[in-house]
Amino acid sequence: MPRPHFTIKNRFQKRSELYEDILTADILRDVCHRLTGRRDYTVTFDDNGYNIGRLATLEFNGTINYISFSEFEIGSRNSFFQSFPSALVKYHQEANTNKNIYFYFLEPDGNIETAYFIFMYRLMKTAGTVFLNETDYLVNTINPFNSVSDIIVQRDLNRGRNRGNASSYVTVDENDTLQIYGKTYGANKYETTLLCLAIHEITPYSMELYEIQEGDLRQLPRDARNVILSLGINVITSDLILEREEFERNDSLRSPTYIYNLLEKLGEKKCSLCDCEIPQIIQGAHIWPVASIKRTNNINLDVKIQHAIDGDNGLWLCNNHHKLFDINLLYISTDGRLKYKTDIEQNHETYLRDFTINSQLPNDILTPTFIDYLEKRNRVLDAGQYSYVS
Repeated sequence: MPRPHFTIKNRFQKRSELYEDILTADILRDVCHRLTGRRDYTVTFDDNGYNIGRLATLEFNGTINYISFSEFEIGSRNSFFQSFPSALVKYHQEANTNKNIYFYFLEPDGNIETAYFIFMYRLMKTAGTVFLNETDYLVNTINPFNSVSDIIVQRDLNRGRNRGNASSYVTVDENDTLQIYGKTYGANKYETTLLCLAIHEITPYSMELYEIQEGDLRQLPRDARNVILSLGINVITSDLILEREEFERNDSLRSPTYIYNLLEKLGEKKCSLCDCEIPQIIQGAHIWPVASIKRTNNINLDVKIQHAIDGDNGLWLCNNHHKLFDINLLYISTDGRLKYKTDIEQNHETYLRDFTINSQLPNDILTPTFIDYLEKRNRVLDAGQYSYVS
């Protein structure tokens, strides 16, 4: 019977060491034994000048096993995971249907059980990855996600701990389409890729990926993008050209970049005034309306677009509160307190009081830029026509 055969897919360098030196005979024997029950193997080093996810394959009895090896150095929170999504993409491209995807921990030099790391491990398992030696390095048992809502909640909790580090977001729109908003630059593109491939395994919804331009990079790497498309995920590339066309056509702006910026500032969809968390009926409401921005004469078109997609120029509001805000039955003062128009009928006022739970916006929303947008909105309204909601 032929022996199990390893192919090491590149010469991945750690400092001055070659990948051949990192994957010692002991490590390869351990992997081989865990997967085949045998310790004898053959190996080929495939030095074709490409770098695919610290990846080896092990072929045996007609099955091809993809094994991604962890980084040694922790570095930034994304750098530890940037190799794995490339390996997962290569696994998806494999034509042999008798295939598996594995992850093998190498000895790390720091803490690999932060909240973010555990979130990423869970995504990896959701994507179908088997961890070969997690009990050697992880104290906590890692379970895959079993629902999209669980991913959204955990993503937002993790974002709360690391507000400046998030690069991708997940939500659901009014058509029950699951939307992933992901950046395309550096390590961010790997997180975006992993989110798509993991969520595809468990979602009942149709999926869309919005590629959010970062610098000069508008799209994910070609192989990752092609795999995502092959799974039936619709991919939309958002850039300033598309934003400009949408802005010039309409007095409202359905902008992926605007939604991304709101997710980045505010977190998951939740009405700021009634705490409704049904994402299908939560919308991004402009503070300084798009129509008013367009009518402003002292700024050029590019600056107008930047105002229209600014995350500080918005709130999450449910359909009802969004409409009431748009027609100016609701008024937000620059201290974040909510007012309602005094000439509405008594029964309408009672209804408004009953379903408006929050009459004061939290301080973390009230940035100087947000307040500036409120002032621009409110200067065309008569504040004397409004009373505070109590």
